[in-house]
Amino acid sequence: MKSIKGWGDWYVHPFTLLYLLMAFLADNLSNYLIALIIVCIHEYGHYYFAKKYHFEIDKVTVFPFGAFLSLEDYGLHHIVEEMIMLLGGLVTHFFIFIIFKFVWYQEYVLQVNQLILAFNLLPIYPLDGSKLFLLVLSLYIDYYRAIRIQIKLSILTLAILIINYHGLGYWLVAGYLIYINYTYIKEFRYQIIRLYLQRMIKNPYQRPKINYDYRFYRPYINYYIIDGHSDSEIHVLKQLIKNLKNSWLNWV
Repeated sequence: MKSIKGWGDWYVHPFTLLYLLMAFLADNLSNYLIALIIVCIHEYGHYYFAKKYHFEIDKVTVFPFGAFLSLEDYGLHHIVEEMIMLLGGLVTHFFIFIIFKFVWYQEYVLQVNQLILAFNLLPIYPLDGSKLFLLVLSLYIDYYRAIRIQIKLSILTLAILIINYHGLGYWLVAGYLIYINYTYIKEFRYQIIRLYLQRMIKNPYQRPKINYDYRFYRPYINYYIIDGHSDSEIHVLKQLIKNLKNSWLNWV
């Protein structure tokens, strides 16, 4: 992949260059560039707040049909920081709408902007809608269970998308999303264990939560009273890590 000059962690996938050539040959380069630029502006919104809150940025990859910000420590920051970072990308569409609706009216730009925003709000991992859904859900239920619900909803929505939309572009996007979801299903328990280990060192939250079973609620200080005995979050996390390492994912 070729990095963008002056943007050391932004990379253009080789297939993107190929699609630029194909769009040029098909006399559709301007339309393709509009969509690609809007996608990059969206991703820059995430990138800006990831920098601001000191996320560990791996890279930003510009694919033929989108861009993706890869973070080494996503899921380990304060939930508010992660939510602001996610909303940072979505808010860019509002500014694009204002400019091309009231300053320089461009119907095609408005349509593409709306389509990209709607697509990113879908609850399909790793789109913003799926990640925001998980953050909100984790306020109310056990984090492990919240991720399982997130994955199920992601797979269901992706299946509906595949059934209802056809064409080479849709299939390429669907294929990428299928691969990312497959990887997420394989690795999400490792990500949870990583969060548990971090929480054993430092807890950034102040609000306490009393639990009467072995569940973990991410945005709280968890206290446990089980069978009449109190237990610390650190001790329970050690047990939860052991359970995750020794058990298979049960989808029932």
